[in-house]
Amino acid sequence: MAQSPIRIDTDIHGTKRGLPYDGSEGSDYVPVGDEDQVDTQTTAPVPGLPPFLNLPYTEIRKKFEDLEWLQRSRIAEGAMSKDPSHRWALETSPEVKARNRYQNVQAWANSRIRLKVPEGQCDFINASPIILKDSRTGDETRYIATQGPKVGVHLAHFWHMVFHESADVAVIVMLTQTVEAGREKCAQYFPLDEDDAVMTFPAEAVDSPGSDQDAQQEEEEEEEEEEEKETGQDANHPEISGSITLREHHFDEACRSEIRKLELQIGNESKTVWHFLFGGWADYSKPEGEDREALLQLFQRTAEKSSLKNPRIVHCSAGVGRTGTFIALDHLLRELDSGELLSPKYFIEDPIYETVNQLREQRMMMVYNEMQLQFIYEVIREQSIQKLGVSLGDEMSLDLRSPKVARLSGDENYTVSDKPELEPITNEGNPVAESPVQSPATSDDD
Repeated sequence: MAQSPIRIDTDIHGTKRGLPYDGSEGSDYVPVGDEDQVDTQTTAPVPGLPPFLNLPYTEIRKKFEDLEWLQRSRIAEGAMSKDPSHRWALETSPEVKARNRYQNVQAWANSRIRLKVPEGQCDFINASPIILKDSRTGDETRYIATQGPKVGVHLAHFWHMVFHESADVAVIVMLTQTVEAGREKCAQYFPLDEDDAVMTFPAEAVDSPGSDQDAQQEEEEEEEEEEEKETGQDANHPEISGSITLREHHFDEACRSEIRKLELQIGNESKTVWHFLFGGWADYSKPEGEDREALLQLFQRTAEKSSLKNPRIVHCSAGVGRTGTFIALDHLLRELDSGELLSPKYFIEDPIYETVNQLREQRMMMVYNEMQLQFIYEVIREQSIQKLGVSLGDEMSLDLRSPKVARLSGDENYTVSDKPELEPITNEGNPVAESPVQSPATSDDD
């Protein structure tokens, strides 16, 4: 099978830096030492920019701490309620846990996609419907934020969701490579090239961990699997057995993405799927230079293939870091384009903070770390300056260095706070330490 033409440096590692965070529910951040303090003055204020776009990094850090505190409060509130209908409830069954990619990243029980499965079967998939409203018109833009598909029956879960939750044409935005820094981030869930253009995915199986099966039952299941391979159908769950076929494949230089036109078939029905694989956003990093410009094009390209009511399906590895950052920026850039983001009311409010908070209310941990939150402020500030057509002095222009190394703090020693490594889960529902193939351990940020 041919290899992907996109090559990125997947050996980018985050250094354990600043503001430790132990990840425990209800715990506080460790205070920053005096040696880590930086000046609160940002670059010179740009005329016409609302205050939230002239914030120094130290203030953005405080906003991130506040978002983390709110998240821990939600999780604690949901756990203490012991009420499955609570807004922040989480499902704890072994079957649900086995379907998560990471131990501590899960969809809210009452804000998630529900698979269309036979009565009595588990309908869980780690995917969340996201709705953000245009502040001027009230129009809703829809997304689905999901973890990268896992191998095995989980591929059927993913394609089943795509088929039932999208319109006649589905759009998938993939923001991770399948393997980064020697670690699997996502299963290979679609055909790569015309040499092997058809991929079949298994019918949903009863995958509850810990269930005992005698030899006779196992033999019967093996016979059924052989029969399904011959017929291409699953007698028990025909609605979710199917195939994905590659129809077109090209590389778009403007958005630096591999674009595939796929045909998704389930039973006798089929639909077109546009798949965008953006290769310029390595784990624990942010797009810079040409990759940052390409990301801006990616928002436009993917929106053109969809509609406001037809959710774009966005995923990275865990479906919260790069995924949350992409969705937040897509929404905020729309707000900027309409002129709403620079309206007088935002000289008091902070729409970036509010957007991220709204995302986390719909899916936990969206915009996973401080670097990603800073990146959102940087991009919106850069684009706002361009929209205003402000003439910048040479010194300020060099300081902004947009889009290559845009920054809001003049202190080159400033470092972002770190968060704990996400713990992968095996199919049995147990956390397992990842074993790097070539590189030392790094922190997952999405």
